Amino acid sequence: MKKDSIEKSYDIEWPGWSLDNNNFGEEFDAEARIRMIETGRKLLPYVLEYANHSSKQYLEIGPFFTPLLFSDEAINTLPKDRKVSFLENDQNVISWLTEKFDCNILNLDINAITFPQDLKQKMTSQFGAHENFYDVITVSQIVNYIDYKLLLTNIYSSLKTGGQIFINNVIDYGIPVLFSEKRPKSNQEIINTAIALGYKVLLQEELAKTFNKEPHHRLILILTK
Repeated sequence: MKKDSIEKSYDIEWPGWSLDNNNFGEEFDAEARIRMIETGRKLLPYVLEYANHSSKQYLEIGPFFTPLLFSDEAINTLPKDRKVSFLENDQNVISWLTEKFDCNILNLDINAITFPQDLKQKMTSQFGAHENFYDVITVSQIVNYIDYKLLLTNIYSSLKTGGQIFINNVIDYGIPVLFSEKRPKSNQEIINTAIALGYKVLLQEELAKTFNKEPHHRLILILTK
């Protein structure tokens, strides 16, 4: 597929992340951004099918410029009175999200040492609560870039009993220079970690590779507590 046709099909010229000033080469060029969009959307059918449609509080972690919860499908299927929050720390993304959508922003760095305290403080100041708050949390294609155990540990208490966490990830797929040393080494490690933290597995699936550049099968994981 030619670059020009790709750019016409998708909006991939993002504020602060211009294609002309791309510092990551082919790992974040036009083709890579299309792969990111298309593979991120692989989580969407699971959210639409398995999320309780009486759910009101939604959190999308690391939406970047492609938030699933404001896709056309989500807008048409999920409750009209739902409240959407984003956990994001890129200021370009935050400005873009707040301009385009009716949403709450948790401006936090998951990799910060103070993340557990920061999360509680932000949620308490914005919502008056930090425990048993979210019905649905999505974590799509960011696990390789963060201390994922720290994230799963600290969002456990903010998830309502019976609420759901939707995870979408391919081990070691993305922009390697940005990978966290504390990323998971296998799909099974993510599952084992979640169970050890007290989560229950509602569904786990491994999807075949969509692109040759994917080094492993994609994990779709739905957790609850």
